[in-house]
Amino acid sequence: MCPYVREVAIREFLDALLKGVDHQVKGCLRYGARCRDPPAITSTFLRSVLGFSEFRVKRFWRVAKSLTGYSLNVYRLRDAWFHLVLTVRRGGVLAVNGGDFFPDMFDCLKLECVEFTNENALYLYLEGGLGGEALRVNVVHVLTKLLSVRPSCYETLLNAVESVSKGDLRGGASAVACLFRVLRDYSNALADIIPVIPKSLSELLLLSPALNAVVGKVRLGVRRKG
Repeated sequence: MCPYVREVAIREFLDALLKGVDHQVKGCLRYGARCRDPPAITSTFLRSVLGFSEFRVKRFWRVAKSLTGYSLNVYRLRDAWFHLVLTVRRGGVLAVNGGDFFPDMFDCLKLECVEFTNENALYLYLEGGLGGEALRVNVVHVLTKLLSVRPSCYETLLNAVESVSKGDLRGGASAVACLFRVLRDYSNALADIIPVIPKSLSELLLLSPALNAVVGKVRLGVRRKG
């Protein structure tokens, strides 16, 4: 695949993934689902909601599988660390209302679900360790919690990720400030998971290599323009 075609494929992949995550998160609230471990996006969503052709569906999964195993370091402090990772699974996927929402098996104990067989599904996780103990949290679950308590911050975060995925790193700065406020305001609840809650934006950037990289590139771009 030539560099230009691959860049187009990756941009399309990221755009579709963000739309899938947003659809799933809002579906969690719409259906009153706990969303402990739902997929972020499925083949049915690509076809029925985004209107992807079979060629584009296959291209999406080629990109997804090439990124399986890739991790983004979002938090690190001594023996505490969290990475953002993606996993592709193939098999049965549960759906509500003909594919309007894809819950996990636990939510289907209360919802009326049907199964789509032989389906590709992508899952996003925050995986990490804390003092030698492994942890894994579904990103859709985390974002559902964020949307329920801070809708504006949720939208800011998704818009920032979209901007960064398109090469506009300045959009990431607003997300950093938003995430800092959430960490500060919910520090008591998060203290059981995150050993050190940042007390300032500077400290947050020290603890998060991913955020620090984005903000660093923004600052570098500003200095070059100056």
